[in-house]
Amino acid sequence: MKLREIILLAAAAGFLVIWIAEYQRTTFGDSYWLLMLFLGFLLAFQYVRSKRIEQKKSVSPTVKQMVEKKKKKK
Repeated sequence: MKLREIILLAAAAGFLVIWIAEYQRTTFGDSYWLLMLFLGFLLAFQYVRSKRIEQKKSVSPTVKQMVEKKKKKK
């Protein structure tokens, strides 16, 4: 995991903990914004992670090596 992903995941976990504490103290309506921040950071983490994985797949050196070997055999 990269630093950006770790920060997003830590922020999401932090907002979840804060939301649980706030929900016990107040009503759901008063603490709803914390839940939405948690979900926002969680979705941002998933988006950044999937973009990184997709870029990693497209530039895989092993695939390039396999293609070059197939071309040499023909």
